[in-house]
Amino acid sequence: MTPLYFVGVPDWRSAVLAALFALPWLYLLARGRLRHWPLWAGLALAAVLFPFAIAWVQVPLQGLLNQFWLSLIGIDAIKRFLLLVSLPSLVAASLVQEAVKLLGAVLALRLLGERHDARAGVAAGAAAGAGLGGYEAFWVFNTIFAAGWTWGSVQLGGAPALVGFIERFFAVPFHIGSGAISGYGYASRCTGRCFALAVALHTVVNLGVILMQTGVLNALTVEAWVAAGAAVTVAIAFWLYRLTLHSSPMTRNSLGAGMGVAG
Repeated sequence: MTPLYFVGVPDWRSAVLAALFALPWLYLLARGRLRHWPLWAGLALAAVLFPFAIAWVQVPLQGLLNQFWLSLIGIDAIKRFLLLVSLPSLVAASLVQEAVKLLGAVLALRLLGERHDARAGVAAGAAAGAGLGGYEAFWVFNTIFAAGWTWGSVQLGGAPALVGFIERFFAVPFHIGSGAISGYGYASRCTGRCFALAVALHTVVNLGVILMQTGVLNALTVEAWVAAGAAVTVAIAFWLYRLTLHSSPMTRNSLGAGMGVAG
């Protein structure tokens, strides 16, 4: 699969909407550092890596997992145990995307010269999350607009015609929040645990799609599932941000001690 697939037909409306969905959350989690160009370099790296990581790593990896299950248990058993069979694929997708965000955060922190400042870690991770989440929204919106979406679609189809936009409204802050968690972890020397938390949250959010396929959730409740996952993730990110506000510059780099040192 070519990375260009994850661009679609570029539309200026997609770029504007993606920016509007991402910038408020980025501002709240990266206040005081938005004028520093390394933050934007981390954002750009995550955005640029996204289509390549999906096309060259995530999709092939998920394809290998699908082939493994087909050869091991067959299509009938896969349908019967879809929830369990899908978990490794969901985890793989989460690992790939969270790794891209962590790379963007690490780049920003190293360029800033603040790789052990927890507050800078939150900001750098949020920027990387905005890069990946914003780019993903740009791609989704391009697909929607290329399919001929107009306000007339809403008048004819009602709320379902807005589902793609509603989902990105929650997915973008989720990416920013999970990126902030990983960035905090790297700067606080608890990379492994914070990264694992980001991957777990990502997997749980994506699980909503499988729950809809199995009939547990419907099109409406799956959006509520994504919204709840985004709310929890962003809340954790703000909690970590508040931890850095109550510490002095001399002690910020030891905030990870409470979460344990890993990775």
